Amino acid sequence: MPTGAKLVGSIVFFAIGYYAAMQAKLTFEEGTPATYFNITIAIIGFLQGWMVVGRRAGAGFVFAASNGMRAGAQIALFGLALFALRTMFLRSMDLRYSAPGEALTEAMELFLQYFQQSLTPGIWGVLLLGGIIGGIVTEIAGRAWR
Repeated sequence: MPTGAKLVGSIVFFAIGYYAAMQAKLTFEEGTPATYFNITIAIIGFLQGWMVVGRRAGAGFVFAASNGMRAGAQIALFGLALFALRTMFLRSMDLRYSAPGEALTEAMELFLQYFQQSLTPGIWGVLLLGGIIGGIVTEIAGRAWR
């Protein structure tokens, strides 16, 4: 059921995801295809704001801040997993792998490689600090629209 907290949470975390994706694009190697990267991460943020933060609004500011941090971390991890799997599927279309297990192993290696690449204060600062602020803003919206 739509609520004001879910609406505000989804909009705030959409913006957090978009800005974090812009920070992440700064770490990409030259020539990395990232056509829909920003909007994809922003949609993950939208869904996290709606389903995680907005749904749990109303339990207090400390709980809201921790939910915001959780949503920020989930945006990063879901985004990393999605793009590692995307890269694996693109490579598998070029017949790069001889077995499914090899493709899954490569996807895990890509996930770890992308995770190490993302360990910058710009990306995680936006996700965690923005998540805390977004969680508190969502809590305020939840209290205002009870």
